[in-house]
Amino acid sequence: MQGRHFDTGHGQIRVWLTDDRPGVLLLPGIRWSGRPLAEEIALCAPGHPVAVADLPGVGGSAPGAAAGVGPAADALARVAGALGVHTVVGLDMSCDLAAAVAGRVPGCRELVQVDRGHLTAARETAPPDVTPRGDGTHLSRLWQTVRNAHLFAPGSERATVPGRAELPSPAALDRTVVAFAERPEAFIALWQTWCRAGEDPLAGGRPVTAQVNPEGTGPTPVHEWLGRLSKAHGHPAPETPDGASPDRPEAARDRARRALPLAGGPACGTPSGPVVIRETAIRRAFTDTSVGQIHVRLAGDPAAPPLLALHSAPGSAGLLEPLMRGLAEDFHVIAPDYPGNGESDKPWRDEIDIGRLADVMAEVAERHAGGPAFLWGTHTGALIALEMCVRRADLVRRAVLEAPPLLPPDFTADILEHYLPPLRADRFGSHLVRAWGMRHDMFLFWPWYRDRTAADRPLRVPRARELHDWTVGLLQSGPTYHLSYAAAFRYPTRDRLPKLTVPALICAGPDDMLADNLPALRSAAPDGVTLAATPATCWYPDQDPAAVAETVRRYRDYLAAA
Repeated sequence: MQGRHFDTGHGQIRVWLTDDRPGVLLLPGIRWSGRPLAEEIALCAPGHPVAVADLPGVGGSAPGAAAGVGPAADALARVAGALGVHTVVGLDMSCDLAAAVAGRVPGCRELVQVDRGHLTAARETAPPDVTPRGDGTHLSRLWQTVRNAHLFAPGSERATVPGRAELPSPAALDRTVVAFAERPEAFIALWQTWCRAGEDPLAGGRPVTAQVNPEGTGPTPVHEWLGRLSKAHGHPAPETPDGASPDRPEAARDRARRALPLAGGPACGTPSGPVVIRETAIRRAFTDTSVGQIHVRLAGDPAAPPLLALHSAPGSAGLLEPLMRGLAEDFHVIAPDYPGNGESDKPWRDEIDIGRLADVMAEVAERHAGGPAFLWGTHTGALIALEMCVRRADLVRRAVLEAPPLLPPDFTADILEHYLPPLRADRFGSHLVRAWGMRHDMFLFWPWYRDRTAADRPLRVPRARELHDWTVGLLQSGPTYHLSYAAAFRYPTRDRLPKLTVPALICAGPDDMLADNLPALRSAAPDGVTLAATPATCWYPDQDPAAVAETVRRYRDYLAAA
């Protein structure tokens, strides 16, 4: 299975492919996000090559199209056209959205709707309130909504359905909930788009070929509705009956005239001619490496000098987006999620070390940079950057190492014993509470499990939405969140730092719990390394904006001096 991002006029759409030539585009509903559904299909029906989309605003798909039926259908139709699919399938809440997409794809031969009753019931109920709350209970509410959709008939949450589909594993439920939770406001907008999709003029442009369980008596097993699809999978879509190309300009103009407009905005149909991609500050992609796919965020002009930005454990590079925007004026910023972290593949269950992570990040740099790159790394990322400098000095021009850990052996042993508790999904979603609590206390105490005044940090607990983002990053890493974290605490910083030959700036902001390491780092660093305090830690919440801007300026000035 492989993840890909497709550019559309309304932002990127992420798709999970079970085969290089899928004949079917699946639109998940309330029960699944893209990756766990694709994994389920690959396991239970490996002979069905399909593409499963993350809907707009879900997971790695941009939220720009989530708030309108026309933009959502246009974006997904672009994906269908690029893949050459001949069948569009809508599951539960996406039944009408699939019809609107199929009406925009001239090569579409089949439209299949599964378990439509969920959509019918949703039109009579409000979506769950997933607005981030300071106690994290919104995540539990979302978990229960998704789980109940697998257990009960639409609109009824008291009696389970005889013969219903098996409940997905807690890990699969977790992936779906976390994908929905990445952008809570987009989830609400998508709910409204689901309910309005039947109003789209093109929703009736392709008759429904098959309806599975249209009465909505309960969730249908995946293998059952897959068996209703055409067996002509894996073949390109045929030409339209009149022999014209599916992308003929007159058809595109006709679709554009009939597309449903956004409320209060201009009509947003499928444009004729090439896709015009709107400028976005942050784009996403997957990079193939020796350990699987690495998820990366990209910012800035690809022709600018490349800079690899390496995040702190245990989450993802999502927290670096403000820094990326600040550096993107001068650099092409490439921010990967480590293997086992964020949206990257999680191929490891055993211990790994910083050296292996550095090798994989070097692969990412070679694929995206096309030559020596600048490095910026923080905490765990600073150690990975340091090891890259030692192992692959040919790939590095200059490096900024923010707060690389250098801890006493007894402190390290205590952290390895207590800092990294298991974070595995269970049937009730109790891991969501654990993740929220860990992130919450990381701002209050160092280390977070020493909840005593002696361990207080000079920080405030972030606002609910900021804490939500930090927690979602941890949840994306899931049961492998600890691998890069443990590798950082085991790394022999004091032994490796003297081997540094690349020009480097070692720094830390005043609120960083590792800022006290600067004197010890100074004594271990070789000549030529610059050490300095910075006004801010740019990726922390509640930092003074002027201090953040000054810190970013210092990074740029140091790197530009190469």
